[in-house]
Amino acid sequence: MLKQISDFLQERYRLCEYPALAYQFRKWNAEKPLTGKKLLDGTPVFTNTLLKYAALIAAGADLSVGYSSNIPYDPEVLRFLEKTGIPCRTQCKTGEFDVIMDCNGVYRDKKPKYGFVELTRSGAYRFEGIHEPVIMVDDSRIKAIETCLGTGEGFLRGMKHLGYQDISGKKIVVFGCGKVGRGVVFYAGRAGAEVYAVDDPAMVINHVGGTLVSRFDREKVLELLKNAWCIVTATGKALSLADPEFIKIINNGNQIIVNMSVEDEWGSAISPERVLNRKQPLNFILPEPTLLRYIDPTLALHSHAALELIQSEYLPGIRKASLAVEQEYWDIVEKNGMIAGELSAAGL
Repeated sequence: MLKQISDFLQERYRLCEYPALAYQFRKWNAEKPLTGKKLLDGTPVFTNTLLKYAALIAAGADLSVGYSSNIPYDPEVLRFLEKTGIPCRTQCKTGEFDVIMDCNGVYRDKKPKYGFVELTRSGAYRFEGIHEPVIMVDDSRIKAIETCLGTGEGFLRGMKHLGYQDISGKKIVVFGCGKVGRGVVFYAGRAGAEVYAVDDPAMVINHVGGTLVSRFDREKVLELLKNAWCIVTATGKALSLADPEFIKIINNGNQIIVNMSVEDEWGSAISPERVLNRKQPLNFILPEPTLLRYIDPTLALHSHAALELIQSEYLPGIRKASLAVEQEYWDIVEKNGMIAGELSAAGL
C-alpha cells in the first residue's frame, strides 16, 4: 500500500511542503504504535490526504477511509484507494472501530472503542453533549495554519480559477472574522483588495489588514452589502445571514457571492446558482482545496490525537489535543517548512 501511494504521488510534493507528516511517518514507521488498531479516517479525500494515510499505515493501523456526500472529495483519489485495497466506507457500524477521525461530525452517532477526533469547528457543535471522549483538533493553534492561511490562499486560487485574476481595488466584504474569515481578509488585502470584515468586535481576537465593521452597525452593514463587488460568508453558522433585508439586497444585486464555510449561511431564499460553486466552499472547486504546506500540521495532529486517545483512555467529554505534541509539530513546521514567513506576517 505504501509503495502504491508513493507511486501515485510521483514526487508531486517537496519535503518542505509536509515536514510534520514526514516526521510522523519516519517516527511511526520505526515504532508501529498503532499496530492492530482499527481506525476510520473521515478527512476529506484529496491527493494530499494520501500522505496522512501513509503515516497511519506505516504506524501499523488497520485503516479504513470514510467519505460522505456531505464532505467534498476527489473521485479519482477514491478510485485509487479502492484499487490499493484500502476499504472506503460511506457508513460504519457502532463499535466497529477503535477510533473514528471525524470531519463535520458525520459519524457522531457511532460508538468507537476509544472515542473520536474531530477536525472542524462545525463538527464541534454536533459533538456537544456526547458521552464518548472527543479530541477537538479545531481548538488548536495549529488548526489556524490551515483555516487562516490555507483557506485564505484557497480563496484567491478559487477566484483565479473562475477568471477573477485581478482583485486589486475591488471592494470585498467578509462576514465572520474567525480563523477562516481572517485568512480571507489577510490574503485579499495582500492582493490589493479593499477589504471589510463584519463581526462582533468583542469576539475578534486579531485581524491583519482590512477594516473591521461591527455586525451590530446595521446601517453600515447594509451599505457594504449594496456596494460590495464580492461578499464572502465565513461565520461557520447555518442561516447566520438569513436576514430578509440582506436577502433582498443579494437577490436584487449583481455582487459576486462566495461561501468559505461548510454551512449554508444564507438559507433557501438564496439559490445555489447565485453563489459561486453552488454554495460549497469556493476552494473545493480546486483539485487541491488547501495546499499541503498549510494542511500538513493539521493532518499530523489529527492522526496523533487518535494515538493519544488510545494511549490515554480518556473519560467522556470534549478536550484539546496535547499541547506538547502540538508545539512539537509547530516547531517542525517553523524549522523545516516553507511557510514561516507567512506565519509571522499573519500574526500566527
